[in-house]
Amino acid sequence: MTLLIFCCILAVLFFWAVGAYNRLVVLRASVAKQFATVDAQLLRVLVWLQGNLPASMRDMLSEMEEAALPEALLKNDRDLKLLAILEELSDSLDLARTQPLSPVVMQKVNQNRLALAAWAKAEVRAGQSGEATWFIDPLPYKFDRLKAQAWPLMDAYNQAALKYNEAVLQFPASVLAKQVNFVPAQTLDIADLLA
Repeated sequence: MTLLIFCCILAVLFFWAVGAYNRLVVLRASVAKQFATVDAQLLRVLVWLQGNLPASMRDMLSEMEEAALPEALLKNDRDLKLLAILEELSDSLDLARTQPLSPVVMQKVNQNRLALAAWAKAEVRAGQSGEATWFIDPLPYKFDRLKAQAWPLMDAYNQAALKYNEAVLQFPASVLAKQVNFVPAQTLDIADLLA
């Protein structure tokens, strides 16, 4: 009789573990799927911005892809700074496509995306103060529109990530999550889109 009770307990634990694991896998897949839509929108922003670069900057961008430019140049020239930001964002998105739940990778995407938004704000201010810039109307308006279109996608990603994180951290599923190396996902900072 005790053997039967023991087998029943093991069966319940086994089916619970399978169900909990399946739930975690489904939630992870949802986070990855939501990131794919964010990635597509950020890629749209990158392609649009690269397509609107002056011809001289497009040439520099292709040179940057062939060989890294010295770090000192990137700090002194606003255009080269933009090209470096675009390159870093593109690289971080490439990496995030393969690891959409990696907190380190997603943090890098977040930093690069925020750096691009900060660059755009600085360029608009520079243009308003009379400094020479190629980033003039209607480019800032279109950039802001593309950025705003990303907000609901990033919000959906954040909601999926929070739901997954809640499941990963909830006991007793947290024990199973540790065993299969499921870590909480990084959310995206969307504050810059609301400013």
